[in-house]
Amino acid sequence: MDTQPYDTVIVGGGPAGLNGALYLGRSRRRVLLIDSGDARNMAAGVMHNVLTNDGATIADFRTRSRAQLAAYDVTFREDEVLSAELDGDHVVVTTKESGTHRARTLLYAAGVRSVLPPVPGLADLWGHTVLECPYCHAWEVRDRSFAVYGGNVPSECLAATLTVWSDSITYLTDRRELPQDERDRLTAADVPVVSDEVSEVKPHAEGIEVVFEDGRSASYGALFLHLDIEPRVAPLRPWLQAPDLESVQTDERGRTSLPRLYVAGDLGRNMQQAAMAAASGGLAGMAINADLIREDRPGSLPEPPPPTP
Repeated sequence: MDTQPYDTVIVGGGPAGLNGALYLGRSRRRVLLIDSGDARNMAAGVMHNVLTNDGATIADFRTRSRAQLAAYDVTFREDEVLSAELDGDHVVVTTKESGTHRARTLLYAAGVRSVLPPVPGLADLWGHTVLECPYCHAWEVRDRSFAVYGGNVPSECLAATLTVWSDSITYLTDRRELPQDERDRLTAADVPVVSDEVSEVKPHAEGIEVVFEDGRSASYGALFLHLDIEPRVAPLRPWLQAPDLESVQTDERGRTSLPRLYVAGDLGRNMQQAAMAAASGGLAGMAINADLIREDRPGSLPEPPPPTP
């Protein structure tokens, strides 16, 4: 156990956690960043829509970010957080390898976990020819034919959005009965619907091959889908006592209704994009620094605005 408490422990070493560490490090705060290394976007390998880093590999982005943080009082640990709980005026964070750490605040930026539908072969192609975010990946497969899988999570809006990148889009329902409003939006977007059951997907020279239950198959340049997600909040229970962190977030700077707990990245109210996650980490870093100043020097700063409804 560290003998001297940190100002902040940050859980999660993606764009949100790294940028939060940068803001806090430059605010002369003592920071510990704990990262398990299993980020949601690792399967894609690269990041997009981040100025000066468009197309950078995720591994390189993290390496360069950590190198820049070396100038500040930021410590990194490759470890898994098992639990975090409030203990008086500190947060106690217990990890799998490095023991217990105490901090005045906790910035939780562990992100979410993608849940792929149980279609054989889908997981093997995830991040390559099976994709989710059009803004992150559609440029690389532009002008190819796309399949949009709408079997378990309705994805008609995704199909309509993808018409910017392709004139050939097919919507696969995997035998799900579509409600009328979903059908109407697909009709308005000129996207044909295939309702056959999807048996498996396989690699194909053009991108991906979708095999249907009756043995027929069709090839596409890529398959897009919206995914179910699971918030990575297990270490916060029972402290959290809520289904997710978004439900307890009280302002746009990552404050929550739980004392000393802040949130950034995909677990908060922001869109799940690298640039926006990084911005939320910076906002949370500023909120933490300001709140610690208020604690150390009461009356020196105005109180934050009341929680938004």
